[in-house]
Amino acid sequence: MPPRRRRLAAAPEQPARERAPDLRDAVRAAVEAMDWLTDSDQAMKTLALRQAEEIEKAIDRAEELAELRRDLAGDEGALRRLRALESMCEVTKTVGWLGPQLQGVLRDLGGTPAARKAMKTDKPIGGRLAQLRADAAGEHGS
Repeated sequence: MPPRRRRLAAAPEQPARERAPDLRDAVRAAVEAMDWLTDSDQAMKTLALRQAEEIEKAIDRAEELAELRRDLAGDEGALRRLRALESMCEVTKTVGWLGPQLQGVLRDLGGTPAARKAMKTDKPIGGRLAQLRADAAGEHGS
């Protein structure tokens, strides 16, 4: 095979992607806008904020890990330690685990469209089944 006459150019470096808005700020703003929450909802509010914090911390750790990986290139001992740390800093796993839980907490606080629809006074939570139960209880109570 004849030698190549043309040198291959290095792949162009990808421009840094703009980071998404901070989830902590978005969740805090959403919870503060839920004017129907009471003091008894404080634990759920705190849980939602804590989950958003953990998701953002996982992203921060992943960025730090990538920087460290670049800095330690060539040091095999340090790279082994880095790989162990890397397994503990998996953003996709953290978001995959906490994301649905956070959504559930926000839903329980009435922070999703379906939950707000269920909260409307003309459609109390439980809908038709709740109405049938209330009617049945009224018949037995008289």
